[in-house]
Amino acid sequence: MSAQFSFYDPRRWWTDLIGVWQDTRLIVVVAQIAAIYAAILIPFKAGIPIIPGFVELRPANAIPIVASLLFGPAAAWGAGIGNIIGDCFGTLGPASVFGFLGNFFFGYLPYLMWGNLGCLSSGQSPMVKSWRQGLEYGLVCVVASGVCAGIIGWGVELLGLLPFIVLAPAIFFNNIVMGLILGPPLLGFLYPRVKRWQLLYEDIRPSFLTGENMGHSLETFSSENDSLFPFDAHAPSPLLVCREFSFSYSSQTTPALREISFSIAPGEFVMLLGRSGSGKSTLCYACNGLIPQMIPGLVSGEIEVCGEDTQALPVWKRANRVGLVFQDFETQLIGTTVGAELRHPLEYQEASLTFHDMNRRITHALSSVSLEVGLDRDPMRMSGGQRQRLVMASVLVQNPKLLILDDPSSDLDPGCRTQLRQALRQLRAEGMSMLLTEQDYEALPLANRVIVLDEGQLVWEGTPELLLRNPKMMRQRGIQPLALTECFEEHGCDPLPLTVEEAVVCAKKMNLMIEPSADVLDDTVRLGKQRPSLEGKSNPVIQIDGAWFQYEETPVIHDLNCVIYQGEFLALLGANGSGKSTLARLVNGLLVPTQGRIFIHNCDTRTTSTNELAKRVGLVFQNPDHQIFADTVWEEVAFGAKNLGCSAEEIVVRVRESLHAVGLPVEQSGGLDPFSLRKGERQRIAVASILAMRPTVLIFDEPTTGLDARETDWMMTMIRELNQQGHTIVMITHSMRLVAEYAQRCLLMDGGKFVADGSPRDIFHDAALVRAASLEIPLISQFSQRWGHTLLTVTEVKSSLKPQV
Repeated sequence: MSAQFSFYDPRRWWTDLIGVWQDTRLIVVVAQIAAIYAAILIPFKAGIPIIPGFVELRPANAIPIVASLLFGPAAAWGAGIGNIIGDCFGTLGPASVFGFLGNFFFGYLPYLMWGNLGCLSSGQSPMVKSWRQGLEYGLVCVVASGVCAGIIGWGVELLGLLPFIVLAPAIFFNNIVMGLILGPPLLGFLYPRVKRWQLLYEDIRPSFLTGENMGHSLETFSSENDSLFPFDAHAPSPLLVCREFSFSYSSQTTPALREISFSIAPGEFVMLLGRSGSGKSTLCYACNGLIPQMIPGLVSGEIEVCGEDTQALPVWKRANRVGLVFQDFETQLIGTTVGAELRHPLEYQEASLTFHDMNRRITHALSSVSLEVGLDRDPMRMSGGQRQRLVMASVLVQNPKLLILDDPSSDLDPGCRTQLRQALRQLRAEGMSMLLTEQDYEALPLANRVIVLDEGQLVWEGTPELLLRNPKMMRQRGIQPLALTECFEEHGCDPLPLTVEEAVVCAKKMNLMIEPSADVLDDTVRLGKQRPSLEGKSNPVIQIDGAWFQYEETPVIHDLNCVIYQGEFLALLGANGSGKSTLARLVNGLLVPTQGRIFIHNCDTRTTSTNELAKRVGLVFQNPDHQIFADTVWEEVAFGAKNLGCSAEEIVVRVRESLHAVGLPVEQSGGLDPFSLRKGERQRIAVASILAMRPTVLIFDEPTTGLDARETDWMMTMIRELNQQGHTIVMITHSMRLVAEYAQRCLLMDGGKFVADGSPRDIFHDAALVRAASLEIPLISQFSQRWGHTLLTVTEVKSSLKPQV
C-alpha cells in the first residue's frame, strides 16, 4: 500500500482520482463507501451534537481512514460523497462544499501517507499489530484529521458562519478519537479478508494507472512438448485467434493456462472439454477480455477477436462481439423482471435502438432458448434452469459475433437440454461462432471440433467422433466416456458404438445378446450391500399427507402423498419447475405447507422448531455458495453444531468427524478459506456442515452440478457410504446415469404431482412416462430394451452380454 512520489510516478493525484471513474469496479467501491459512511452519519445528526448544526459525535469518522488504507482514492470520493448525502438530512448548505473537500482529503491522505513516512514507516501492512504499525497509524490519523478539520474550519469561517478556532478543534477531536478507537479493530477485521478476496486497491486498480501494459510479462513456461496444434497463419479469416496464450492468477504460482494456440472460424462450433481446474473457464474469460482487464494476473501471448486484441477495448464495448454466459450464471442476473433483464444491455448499445427493435430482439432471444415466460416475471421466482436460459437470452439480445457458454447445461433437465441443443443448432445455422465448455457430452455431436485441456495445456484436438470412440483417452483426461462405448470396449468392436443403433449392429456383428442373470435383475449386481431391506419398511422417517404449497397465487405442489423409509436411497426426479426443490424445502422446514401436513420422525413440520428439524433433516443446496458464509472451513462446519447448543468439546468432535467423512483435511481447516477452493471441495464443505448436526435424513439438491467425472464419482461414493452408515438419502438430480447407478427408489414429479413411484428399473421400463416428464432414460437402458430387459449400468450390460446360442 505504499506510494512512491516522483515525476514519473503513476500515482500522481490526477491520474489516481480521475482513474477511479474509468473503472466499474472502483465506481461500485465508491458507491458502497459513500452509502456506508452516510448510513452511519445520518442517525447521529439528531444524536449527540458537539456544535449543533455544524459537528456531531460521529463514530462514522473512522470509515474514511479505514477505507483509504484499503481502497485508496476510491475512499476519497466515497467519503466526500457520503458526507454530502449525510448533510442532506439536516445540515445541507454552502458549508457542505467544504465538508466535501475536508472529507475527501480525510479519505485520501492515509492512502498517500502509509509507507511514505521515511524512518517512521513500519514497512508493514496497514494494521495495528505492532508498536511501529501503531505509531504509523497514529501519525496518519493525526495528519488526516488535522487537514480535514482545517479545510472545513477555514471554509466555514470564510462563509462567516463560525470561527475557525471554535469549529476546527471540535472536528479534529472527533476525527482523532473515532479514528484511534474504532479504526484499528476495523482494519484488523477487514484488511485480511479484503486482501484474501483480492479487493485491495492495488489488486483492482486499472491497468492504465500502473504505467504498464494490460498484459504483464510472463516468463515462458517450460514444457516437455511444444504446442500440439499451433495456429495456422494461412487459415481463411478466423474470427478468434489465440496465439501462445499463457495466464497465471495473481494469487497463484501455478499457471492456469500454458501457451494455448487455436483459432475459431466464422460459423464454427468448438467444444472445450477437460477436468475441473484444467483451465476451461479461464480461457473463456480471456476470450472476452475479462482476463486480464477485470481479473488481474500475469499474461503472455495474445487473443484476437474480429481482428482486435481483447485487451484493446473495455469489456463492455466487446459485448456485441463476444457474449459470455458464466458457469455461475446467477452472478449475471441484475433485473427485477425478465423484461428489465433483457432490456438492460440494449439500453447501453453504442447505437441506440428503437422500441420496436428492442422488442424484436427480446422475442427472438427468448425463442432461441425456448423460454416461455412473461416479461413481468421475477427471475428469482423461476427455476434454476429457467434463470440460466434467461441469462443466455440477455447475452443473445446483443447479437454477439462469438457466443461463449461456460458449462451451460449444468442446471438443465434432459428436456431442457434437448431444447438447448436445438437452440445451439439454430444459432449455428444462423452462422454464429460458438465456444462451449461442458462436463457432459450431449452437445458434442453439434460441434465441428473439440479441444481438450489438461493442467492448463491443450492436449488434444479433433472431431467429436474421434474423441467419443476413444474412451481410454477420455478417462485419462478426466472426461466421462460414453456408456455404450465402455460396454463394448472389451469385445474388440471397431469402431466402438456411439448410438443405440450402432450398438445393436455391433452386438449382432459379434453374435452377442443381452441375457441378464437373476442377480442383475434383483439389483444384487448394481447395489450389493446397499440393496433395500424389508426391515426398513416398518420405520418411516418422512410422511407426506396431502401436502400443497403455493407462492402467492401460484400452486407449485399439489396434494402430495408418500412415505419414505429409514435407510432408503431415493432419487427425486422431474423437469425444471416440477416442484422438486420446493418439496425439499418443505421437508426440512424452510417452507411450510399451505395445506396438508409433513411429518419427520412423527414431528409435524408446521409446529416443530427449525432447530429441532435441523437435527433430523439436512439440506445441501444445489449451489454450495448459497450455503457457505464463514471465513474458514472449521467455522463453517462448526456453525450448525453451535446453533444446536453443543458444548465446545462436542463441537470439536463433530467437526472432526464431519471433515473426515467428506475427505477434507482437519488440520488445515482452521485457516482455510472455503471460497478459495474448487466447487467440488466447496460441495464437500457444505455436506460436512450438515453432517455436523447429525441429521438422519440428508437431502442433496443436484449434488454433482458442475463437477467433473472424478469429482462426481467421489461425491456419489461419499453419498453412498453415508447411506450405508444409516442415513436416509433423498437426491434431486437430472442425471439419469446417477439414478441408474445409485438409487434404490425413484419418485417422479410432473407439474407439482407425483406421477410414478418405484425402482429405477421399473421407472425406466416405461420410457414414454419418463419422456412425458421431460427426462430421458440412459442409452444403455434403451439398448438393453431391444432384448426386452431394462438394464441400468455399464457393469450390468457387460455381465449380461453373452454369445447367442
